[in-house]
Amino acid sequence: MRTKQPHAKRSVRLDRRIPGWAAELLARLARDRPAVITRDDIEADLKATGSSREVDATIHELQRLGWFKALHVKGVWTYIPPGEEEIIDPYIDLRGWKAREPEAIFALAGEAAAWHLGYLNRAFSGPIAVWTPTNSRPPHGLRTHLSIITLGWGTDEATKLGPTTALLHRRRLDMRVWAGGLPGLGPEALVVQLSARPKSFRAWGDLVPHLEQLTTDCEVERLIYLLGNQSSSAWQRAAYLLHCGNRHADGVALLTHRPMEKMPKVQFGEGPTSVWVPEFQVADKLIAPLQNIGEGT
Repeated sequence: MRTKQPHAKRSVRLDRRIPGWAAELLARLARDRPAVITRDDIEADLKATGSSREVDATIHELQRLGWFKALHVKGVWTYIPPGEEEIIDPYIDLRGWKAREPEAIFALAGEAAAWHLGYLNRAFSGPIAVWTPTNSRPPHGLRTHLSIITLGWGTDEATKLGPTTALLHRRRLDMRVWAGGLPGLGPEALVVQLSARPKSFRAWGDLVPHLEQLTTDCEVERLIYLLGNQSSSAWQRAAYLLHCGNRHADGVALLTHRPMEKMPKVQFGEGPTSVWVPEFQVADKLIAPLQNIGEGT
């Protein structure tokens, strides 16, 4: 399972003493090893150990001693177990968000989804791409640390965005933890992102060699559904992606479902080199140049 990424956050160990008043509390945490803890969690643990200590003072002191580390989500901390000094979980802030707001809806998107699905050979080191429903409001502290992507889907579509059970079985990915235990976009939703918002994906050079695997994993009927009310240009780019992944016939068939009969001229990517593909009315400045580079190396 791919979970570690090179931009994992580090914690600084200051003083790992165990005060007498915290011994039982820390013993419980060492046993349970929670990834994140909220104020309510600490309050419950203090009550369970029979302590009357004030919650905020407890959190402040254990944070000072290096047992807790604040996240970018207010009111949530990560616990640093004995013998460990680093937080190696790249999604710790997302887990904190879910712990604070269990009803929150989001999914790993872009490079993160592509990495876990096996379409990248290396993890992306920039901000994690996360899909959120239209009009969703991620915690303020997280907004500058994530690449937020909305694609016109609401909360009702959230359950339809992930990979199918059949795909996970076929690719031998654990259904429960394939994306670090978080929701993630499946291949069809990822293709929609790539087609509707090409600039939102930042690792095209790594993805292009795996386009055939990506398109092979796509179910065209699911792709048609998820394209739904997307622009005509998104439909054209999605069809062209199928073509680039050696599913030409499926790409042509996809175009028959587009909302507009007329196909405008569409640009795919930016760059000095362009390949015109009249069947899809696409001026490809991204994929074909990268494929040519690969063939020439």
